[in-house]
Amino acid sequence: MAARTDAEGDWYSFLGTLMGKTKTILTWLAAVLALLSVPAALLSWGFLLPAQYEDTFMGELKYKVRYLEEAPGPRIVLVGGSGVAFGADSALMERELPGYTVVNFGMYAALGTTVMLDLSQELIRPGDIVILIPEQQEQTLSGFFDPAVMWQGADGAWELLRALPREALGRMAGQFPRFAADKCAAVLRGRPPQGSGVYRRDSFNAAGDVVSPLCRCNVMEGGFDPNTPIRFDPELFSEEFVRRVRAYARAVEEQGGALWYAFGPMNAAAVEGAAGPDGFFDAVQSRLGVPVIGDPNASVLDAGWFYDTNFHLNASGKTVYTRLLIRNIKAMLGDSSPTDIAIPAQPEPEQAEVWAGDDSDAGCFVLEDRGGWAAVTGLTPEGADRERLVAPSVWEGLPVAAIDAAAFASGERLRELVIQQNIHAIADGAFDGAPALERVVMRSDRPADCRVGQGLLEGTDAAVYVPAQALSRYRADYFWAVHAQRILPEGG
Repeated sequence: MAARTDAEGDWYSFLGTLMGKTKTILTWLAAVLALLSVPAALLSWGFLLPAQYEDTFMGELKYKVRYLEEAPGPRIVLVGGSGVAFGADSALMERELPGYTVVNFGMYAALGTTVMLDLSQELIRPGDIVILIPEQQEQTLSGFFDPAVMWQGADGAWELLRALPREALGRMAGQFPRFAADKCAAVLRGRPPQGSGVYRRDSFNAAGDVVSPLCRCNVMEGGFDPNTPIRFDPELFSEEFVRRVRAYARAVEEQGGALWYAFGPMNAAAVEGAAGPDGFFDAVQSRLGVPVIGDPNASVLDAGWFYDTNFHLNASGKTVYTRLLIRNIKAMLGDSSPTDIAIPAQPEPEQAEVWAGDDSDAGCFVLEDRGGWAAVTGLTPEGADRERLVAPSVWEGLPVAAIDAAAFASGERLRELVIQQNIHAIADGAFDGAPALERVVMRSDRPADCRVGQGLLEGTDAAVYVPAQALSRYRADYFWAVHAQRILPEGG
């Protein structure tokens, strides 16, 4: 082969350099196109794929909105969280308040109270009576809004987003990638998220009431949920909540309706603090500027009327509270007719069942007899020295049913904790003080069987690992959804 001339060498060198630069440019161009394609893919996953949250608790939201749009008037519209959904019998109200259609517009405290105001405001018509019944806790008496939960409720009903204020939509934008990715994963698996226990869309009737045979009695260990104490401190009201309610009241009045405030059902066993309901009643009237119906003391009910939270009534408790609500409405309307509703017998609380599991680490735990069941309250010296523990199922013949706050405060070396099917309640801050904790492994595939609060993971960076087949159920569950970003499939 003939030798290259200097000119040919320069030419080949130029071509090589050009090809190298072209390859680099194409690589960068491909990367840019890939980055640009991610939002497009997410948008298509989120908005174009079939709705996946239809069967979950939040799948009911769009049907509540549609019923409010279509229900004939005049209406009594009950606005609030799940305490309203569990607490009102719309058919009983319509029987005792002829001439009104009752719309149960209570949904989910973790969604927020103000979003229910946003979704209902433009749908109020002349003659409507709106009764605001938020749960008696700081979150529902604030401007709290969970965009991740709202995405689940709006899935397949994007018109709901038009009712939300700009700041809410801005927060939802930040949660959209996770929602779209989870939705796409559900489509690929062929298994849409399913509700668990009573927390399913098919637990609602047409009026928006929760109606389920599961709500038969109090299933809470000790009769109350320690994660949601009830207080009557007037400072619970946030300034944003006051502003939003006052604006809503003006809008309702301009549309020919009226806004009243009522106290929802409250578990007497969960009441804390020195302040009583009467002072809070005065604060509601002075700060919100709307009529308050009924005596708040009457809404503080015995624990036996509740189901699984301090605000969710069982079926018998629903009748008790609905009777009270009807009488308060009649008083406001000047209706002196008798309210012929018999008070049912109070159901016996559910007894914790003995479930025999892995008790090989039982000696590592400090447990306490709570009267028919036991709770994990701490670790023994042996337990404090372990890196992996399995919470026991039985102790001295008693079912171990709960884990107390700070139960693992001495577990400085603990890296993995396994929680079996027998645990039905975990207190907020249970893992605070366990800095090395990485994995909390849930063995149950029924998330609704274990009640947790929003402070479950306080003080720890651990993730919660659940059975792979139950991942979507945990992420969409009433109690667990607020921790969705830290819930992973076991083995992940």
